[in-house]
Amino acid sequence: MPISGKGITVVYEGSVLTICNTCYSKIKKHAKIYEEKPSPKLNIQKNIPSNNTQKSQEIEIEIVDDYFKIIKEARERMGLSTKQLAEKMKVSENIIKRFEQGKLKPTIDQAKALEKILSIRILITVSQENENSKSSKNFELTLGDIVNFREDKK
Repeated sequence: MPISGKGITVVYEGSVLTICNTCYSKIKKHAKIYEEKPSPKLNIQKNIPSNNTQKSQEIEIEIVDDYFKIIKEARERMGLSTKQLAEKMKVSENIIKRFEQGKLKPTIDQAKALEKILSIRILITVSQENENSKSSKNFELTLGDIVNFREDKK
């Protein structure tokens, strides 16, 4: 059903939805207006001494790509139902099911709770030096790079 008028973005049962005013009036007791937050990465600035110089490093914590498999296998190995895990995490069972299906990625706080409850590792640390040099890891093509590449072929 198309939204008539300006939509309202809300969080409802762990999902972010854009709905019309009529629908919002029906669920507003259970929904919260969505306020966009930064991506679920935790950035920490650290100064790490190296060769008598100070280099600034940015450390990012990310969730592994196959988090859904790890969560499900660990839950089953511990003999917990999705409902029991949801109760331990204080979230709805639907959220746990969506984690395990790979449809919903846990926040950093939720991932930490899952790691503690299930004795698993789904958070990884990615560190990058804060310098303007391009590394092969962060190399991205721009439209200009592609145009120049094609001109060289002619």
